[in-house]
Amino acid sequence: MKMRTTNIKTSLLIGAVFLGTASAAVADSPSSASKLRDLFDAGTRYTRRVEFPQTIGSTGDPVEGQARFGVAADGVSGDPSQALFEGTSAFAGPIVSNGRTCFSCHRAGAPHFGMPPLPLHASLAPDDPVFTGMRADAGDEPLGTQNFDELGVLFHRPNRFNPLLSEDDPLRQVFFWRRSTRLLNTVFTFGILGDGRMRHLVEATRGAIMTHTQDGDARFDDILDTQSLRDISAFIEQQIDPPELAALLDADDPMYGTLVSNPFYTVHATTHQERRGQDVFAHNCLSCHNTPNVFGNIDHVDGAATSVPPHYGRPMDIGVAQRNALHLEFRRFDVGTGQRLPITIPLVRQDGAIVHVTVVDDVGTAGATGRYEDLHRFKVPQLRKIRELGPYFHDNSAATLAEVVDYFNSDDYNHSADGKKYPIHLNAGERADLLAFLNVL
Repeated sequence: MKMRTTNIKTSLLIGAVFLGTASAAVADSPSSASKLRDLFDAGTRYTRRVEFPQTIGSTGDPVEGQARFGVAADGVSGDPSQALFEGTSAFAGPIVSNGRTCFSCHRAGAPHFGMPPLPLHASLAPDDPVFTGMRADAGDEPLGTQNFDELGVLFHRPNRFNPLLSEDDPLRQVFFWRRSTRLLNTVFTFGILGDGRMRHLVEATRGAIMTHTQDGDARFDDILDTQSLRDISAFIEQQIDPPELAALLDADDPMYGTLVSNPFYTVHATTHQERRGQDVFAHNCLSCHNTPNVFGNIDHVDGAATSVPPHYGRPMDIGVAQRNALHLEFRRFDVGTGQRLPITIPLVRQDGAIVHVTVVDDVGTAGATGRYEDLHRFKVPQLRKIRELGPYFHDNSAATLAEVVDYFNSDDYNHSADGKKYPIHLNAGERADLLAFLNVL
């Protein structure tokens, strides 16, 4: 990642208003990036209350939502008959579906609504909409189908539908490669998608439909009726495992206090090794995976999801993006010349400077917020049934849980921005114990 900095107050003001960033001039001379990030984090009003105010609740019908999601009545197979969003938009003109539905990337028959094992072509036919509709995601990007088929990562531009950005604005051009989000226990998360950039499931569902089902960058919000989006969201919120976790959604539930006070109440570690692994987890992992019994991250901005700018939850930089283990490409493909061109984006820094970052890896939450301090940050995932949810990390770069544990025990993690705050150094016995515990979550 290459950076150059200008300290221009006028640019800061424009950037803060235009990008929705929150920043201020804190010193005449810039501090180190790590200290600025600490100042930025200290100014965020996080709470650890066990509350989930973003739930759709009674405003959506999960039965209707299942149909609009594209899942048949059997709960496993796909049925696109009620799930295609088409019509004439006052903004985008005629909208004709490419045949994709939510089910296309979140298979009900796959573990907890992810994709089938890689490569995808081993189990999906060439005429499956997930392949034939790839232009909706990748546009002219020639690696779109190959990377999705072989690596399970989709091409995304986080600011694709921002009408305030011109087509040649670098913030509209910036892209990343991300895995298809697993839907399990989404109701207990703060910030949706891998980088937490969406604050609400309705928001995320609207964006996914516009991104995955149509070519072009024109918005067509007017044909995405809000009730259908609420119904789909309600259906997603019902994907809870183990089911007793649902008590966390209701402070009046008789089990609520027990689940909050005992973070391992629903985990059944039975062997000596599993119980030792639980102790290793409590000492090394619970600081960040601190949602009781869910083991996502409970830290969230002290306010309703719709009343604060992104981000709503607490994304973290653990060094995975900078490693770029799969050697993913982050230069823009110019269809006119057939060449790769670098993308340089302006990010607003805590001290008031505009930092011009040449993108060489996944910029994480910063791609949506425009904040320099959000570089390489991603949402902390929930860990229930984690043994079934591989490959792992936002880019599918770890094939097994053993690889994940080894990464957190490596210099790449321990030298990262948040790894320095939460270091992990396991011996061989602790590593084996932790893996035994993770496999029973």
